Amino acid sequence: MKPRTFVVGLLGTACLLALANRSDADGFVVLVNSANPTTSMSRSELKKAVTGGTKQWGNGAVIQLGVIPGDAPETQYLGSLTDMSPRELLSRIQEQVFKGEMRRPVAMRSSADCVALVRGSAGAVCVASSSAGVPAEAHAVAVQ
Repeated sequence: MKPRTFVVGLLGTACLLALANRSDADGFVVLVNSANPTTSMSRSELKKAVTGGTKQWGNGAVIQLGVIPGDAPETQYLGSLTDMSPRELLSRIQEQVFKGEMRRPVAMRSSADCVALVRGSAGAVCVASSSAGVPAEAHAVAVQ
Protein backbone atom coordinates (compact mmCIF):
# COMPACT_ATOMS: atom_id res chain seq x y z
CA MET A 1 0.00 0.00 0.00
CA LYS A 2 1.26 3.47 -0.87
CA PRO A 3 2.00 5.75 2.12
CA ARG A 4 -0.39 8.42 0.80
CA THR A 5 -3.24 5.90 0.45
CA PHE A 6 -2.61 4.72 3.99
CA VAL A 7 -2.67 8.28 5.39
CA VAL A 8 -5.87 9.17 3.51
CA GLY A 9 -7.54 5.99 4.77
CA LEU A 10 -6.37 6.67 8.31
CA LEU A 11 -7.69 10.24 8.20
CA GLY A 12 -11.03 9.05 6.81
CA THR A 13 -11.38 6.51 9.61
CA ALA A 14 -10.54 9.17 12.21
CA CYS A 15 -13.21 11.48 10.76
CA LEU A 16 -15.84 8.74 10.87
CA LEU A 17 -14.96 7.94 14.47
CA ALA A 18 -15.20 11.62 15.38
CA LEU A 19 -18.67 11.86 13.82
CA ALA A 20 -19.84 8.70 15.54
CA ASN A 21 -18.74 10.08 18.90
CA ARG A 22 -19.99 13.63 18.32
CA SER A 23 -22.72 13.39 20.96
CA ASP A 24 -20.17 11.99 23.40
CA ALA A 25 -18.35 15.33 23.24
CA ASP A 26 -21.37 16.86 24.96
CA GLY A 27 -21.20 14.29 27.76
CA PHE A 28 -24.24 12.33 26.58
CA VAL A 29 -25.01 9.56 24.09
CA VAL A 30 -28.21 8.46 22.37
CA LEU A 31 -28.40 4.71 22.97
CA VAL A 32 -30.25 1.98 21.10
CA ASN A 33 -30.23 -1.81 21.36
CA SER A 34 -27.52 -3.62 19.40
CA ALA A 35 -30.25 -5.38 17.36
CA ASN A 36 -31.13 -1.96 15.96
CA PRO A 37 -29.19 -1.31 12.73
CA THR A 38 -29.44 2.49 13.10
CA THR A 39 -25.98 4.00 13.53
CA SER A 40 -26.69 7.64 12.72
CA MET A 41 -29.66 9.91 12.27
CA SER A 42 -30.45 13.53 11.66
CA ARG A 43 -31.96 15.69 14.38
CA SER A 44 -35.22 15.62 12.42
CA GLU A 45 -35.24 11.80 12.33
CA LEU A 46 -34.52 11.67 16.07
CA LYS A 47 -37.33 14.14 16.76
CA LYS A 48 -39.77 11.98 14.79
CA ALA A 49 -38.62 8.86 16.65
CA VAL A 50 -39.03 10.37 20.12
CA THR A 51 -42.29 12.23 19.46
CA GLY A 52 -44.28 9.51 17.70
CA GLY A 53 -43.78 10.52 14.07
CA THR A 54 -41.84 7.32 13.41
CA LYS A 55 -43.30 4.15 14.90
CA GLN A 56 -40.67 1.51 14.09
CA TRP A 57 -36.96 1.16 13.57
CA GLY A 58 -35.52 -0.25 10.34
CA ASN A 59 -35.40 -3.72 11.92
CA GLY A 60 -39.18 -3.63 12.57
CA ALA A 61 -38.91 -3.14 16.33
CA VAL A 62 -41.47 -0.72 17.74
CA ILE A 63 -39.80 2.39 19.13
CA GLN A 64 -39.82 2.51 22.93
CA LEU A 65 -38.62 5.81 24.33
CA GLY A 66 -37.05 6.01 27.75
CA VAL A 67 -37.03 9.46 29.34
CA ILE A 68 -36.30 11.00 32.70
CA PRO A 69 -39.29 13.22 33.61
CA GLY A 70 -38.54 16.80 34.56
CA ASP A 71 -35.48 18.88 33.90
CA ALA A 72 -32.74 16.23 34.18
CA PRO A 73 -29.54 16.85 32.20
CA GLU A 74 -30.32 13.87 29.95
CA THR A 75 -33.76 15.31 29.16
CA GLN A 76 -32.25 18.75 28.55
CA TYR A 77 -29.82 17.18 26.10
CA LEU A 78 -32.59 15.29 24.28
CA GLY A 79 -34.58 18.52 24.12
CA SER A 80 -31.59 20.34 22.62
CA LEU A 81 -31.26 17.65 19.93
CA THR A 82 -34.94 18.09 19.03
CA ASP A 83 -34.88 21.90 19.26
CA MET A 84 -37.32 21.92 22.18
CA SER A 85 -37.11 22.74 25.85
CA PRO A 86 -37.51 19.74 28.18
CA ARG A 87 -40.99 21.02 29.08
CA GLU A 88 -42.01 21.31 25.39
CA LEU A 89 -40.59 17.87 24.63
CA LEU A 90 -42.36 16.16 27.51
CA SER A 91 -45.60 17.97 26.66
CA ARG A 92 -45.37 16.84 23.02
CA ILE A 93 -44.70 13.26 24.10
CA GLN A 94 -47.68 13.35 26.48
CA GLU A 95 -49.89 14.72 23.70
CA GLN A 96 -48.80 12.01 21.25
CA VAL A 97 -49.37 9.26 23.83
CA PHE A 98 -52.85 10.64 24.54
CA LYS A 99 -53.63 10.66 20.79
CA GLY A 100 -52.45 7.05 20.52
CA GLU A 101 -49.63 8.02 18.18
CA MET A 102 -46.85 6.56 20.33
CA ARG A 103 -46.21 4.17 23.18
CA ARG A 104 -46.06 5.61 26.66
CA PRO A 105 -42.37 6.18 27.37
CA VAL A 106 -40.59 4.29 30.09
CA ALA A 107 -40.01 6.66 33.00
CA MET A 108 -36.40 6.47 34.10
CA ARG A 109 -34.54 7.90 37.07
CA SER A 110 -30.99 7.87 35.75
CA SER A 111 -28.60 7.05 32.94
CA ALA A 112 -28.21 3.60 34.48
CA ASP A 113 -31.93 3.02 33.84
CA CYS A 114 -31.36 3.99 30.19
CA VAL A 115 -28.57 1.44 29.88
CA ALA A 116 -30.81 -1.24 31.41
CA LEU A 117 -33.67 -0.34 29.06
CA VAL A 118 -31.63 -0.60 25.86
CA ARG A 119 -30.07 -3.85 27.03
CA GLY A 120 -33.48 -5.50 27.29
CA SER A 121 -35.56 -3.93 24.51
CA ALA A 122 -34.85 -4.12 20.78
CA GLY A 123 -36.86 -0.94 20.15
CA ALA A 124 -35.50 1.15 23.01
CA VAL A 125 -33.98 4.61 22.59
CA CYS A 126 -32.87 6.99 25.33
CA VAL A 127 -30.16 9.44 26.34
CA ALA A 128 -27.52 8.51 28.90
CA SER A 129 -24.48 10.20 30.33
CA SER A 130 -21.42 9.05 28.42
CA SER A 131 -19.92 8.07 31.78
CA ALA A 132 -22.64 5.39 32.16
CA GLY A 133 -20.86 3.33 29.52
CA VAL A 134 -22.25 1.49 26.52
CA PRO A 135 -22.91 -2.21 27.18
CA ALA A 136 -22.32 -4.88 24.54
CA GLU A 137 -26.10 -5.13 24.05
CA ALA A 138 -26.32 -1.49 22.88
CA HIS A 139 -24.63 1.11 20.75
CA ALA A 140 -24.54 4.88 20.51
CA VAL A 141 -26.23 6.61 17.60
CA ALA A 142 -24.50 9.59 16.02
CA VAL A 143 -26.92 12.53 15.71
CA GLN A 144 -26.06 15.10 13.03
